[in-house]
Amino acid sequence: MELKSSLTCWARLSEPGAKSFLLQALLGGALTFLFWLLQAAIDYFLFGGNSFYKYLLHPDRHQAAEFSLVVFLVCCLLLYSRHSHRLQAELQAALKTALDKSQDDKAKLRGIVEAMGDAISIQAPDMTIVYQNRAHVEMMGQHVGEHCYQAYRQEKKICPGCHLAAAFADGQVHRAKVSPEPVNGDRYVEITCSVLNGADGRPALGIEVVRDVTAQRLVEREAAQLNLALTRQASELKQVNRELEAFCLAVAHDLRAPLTRIYSSAQELQRYGDLLDENGRFFVSLVNDGCVQMESMIEALMILCHVTEMEMAPAAVDLAELVQELAAQLQLDNPGRKVTLRLPERLVVQGDRELLRIAMENLLSNAWKYTSHVAMPLIELGSFSSEQGELVIFVRDNGAGFDNARAEELFKPFRRLHSASEFPGTGLGLATVRRIIRRHNGQIWGDGTPGAGATFYFTVNG
Repeated sequence: MELKSSLTCWARLSEPGAKSFLLQALLGGALTFLFWLLQAAIDYFLFGGNSFYKYLLHPDRHQAAEFSLVVFLVCCLLLYSRHSHRLQAELQAALKTALDKSQDDKAKLRGIVEAMGDAISIQAPDMTIVYQNRAHVEMMGQHVGEHCYQAYRQEKKICPGCHLAAAFADGQVHRAKVSPEPVNGDRYVEITCSVLNGADGRPALGIEVVRDVTAQRLVEREAAQLNLALTRQASELKQVNRELEAFCLAVAHDLRAPLTRIYSSAQELQRYGDLLDENGRFFVSLVNDGCVQMESMIEALMILCHVTEMEMAPAAVDLAELVQELAAQLQLDNPGRKVTLRLPERLVVQGDRELLRIAMENLLSNAWKYTSHVAMPLIELGSFSSEQGELVIFVRDNGAGFDNARAEELFKPFRRLHSASEFPGTGLGLATVRRIIRRHNGQIWGDGTPGAGATFYFTVNG
């Protein structure tokens, strides 16, 4: 135990502060001893009467009091010195920790600034460059210690309209986009200037961040050119659509007049059926049927042109209600047919009611027509959410179906996958539906199996 205590005391004495205190204690003891000798010598020479050793070893009460006072003062001095050294050591340790942390933070900050893609420089209030990161050096060259207006612009004074000078003046952030001329190379840059205030609240340093926006500028330019081209094409397309509509109207008007004469003449010929043989009656009937089919095609063509140009009035439309009304009309037109209709209670979308009515009329009429050879016809209207969260609406039937490999042909004008004798029609119904769905920023596609029905899916986005 005594050995351990001795080692502990020795370890404490071995510390730098302990050694300093030991030296101070020795110095204090030496000074006290010298005072003792000096006091005895002064008393001996001034008062005499006794020997020097008498004054040294047998001092009187006054000498003992003075000596005790000196010892007390020396002890106080030693304690104060010990405390001040300890405090100094703590302050030095704290200062070293703060300096190490400051150096570490400075190294981290420098690493972050150096790793940034933007070019960064720091200027003093007199516009002297005090720091440039690697990106700034690569862009502008090494100019630390020079005035920025001399280094970058070869000017003799601060540039007029300098954004960094403005930031120093008002303490605000200033931004500017600069074309390629003022910087090296053929780059467009965006400059952001701000200031750092010192302890007195005044601007101490100015930070200038230079960002290369050449790619963004080129993309903006290409986008502007593309928008201009698209605007021009949209205008041309609009003009073409107007001309097409005018052409369709003119054709329909011009076709209807001779068609009416042909149809009227054919009907008059039917009154002379007794004068015609069997072939004559057949051809007259054929002319009548052709006129009726031609009238249907003209009407469908007029509707196709109409849905392209008519103004849209978006509103909430219940497709289930529309289909129910259309099915009731089809049932009145075909009283001998019994078709099972499966509808949701409500199926509300945003769109133009008149256009959506035309679309649903075509889809429902097709389903009604292509289930005419089925014993138990079924037509279903429904919806589901796609993986992207988009509402997908479908019209399904269990009718004749079609070959999926040729599904895209269904939406082309006058293209049919079934013969007119088997399923009569104009070939414009689904083309009209697709044009309506596209005007609602949606998509339409079909899925079918020959003899097992067909399903048409579409989306409506206003």
